[in-house]
Amino acid sequence: MTNSLNKAFTGVIALSLVVIAVGRIPFSREKELSNLCREYYAMYLNQEDYSPKEKTQKIKIIANKTGLKSETNNVGNFCNSFYFNQK
Repeated sequence: MTNSLNKAFTGVIALSLVVIAVGRIPFSREKELSNLCREYYAMYLNQEDYSPKEKTQKIKIIANKTGLKSETNNVGNFCNSFYFNQK
């Protein structure tokens, strides 16, 4: 009987860990976009420190992650709205 209880509790613990891990995925994606927007904003403020190729690569990464068209205005508007809508 103790063996079956141990197996049951182990199964419940494993399932609860999976539920917790899956629940954190949206949080991780949001933080990743937040960090990418911060990097983009730092590049925007210090334009002379970054090459156009680096800026273009950052814009493409953000566009791919968000599903936007790879244009500076789209990414800039997204990052601005992203920060203004955070609580």
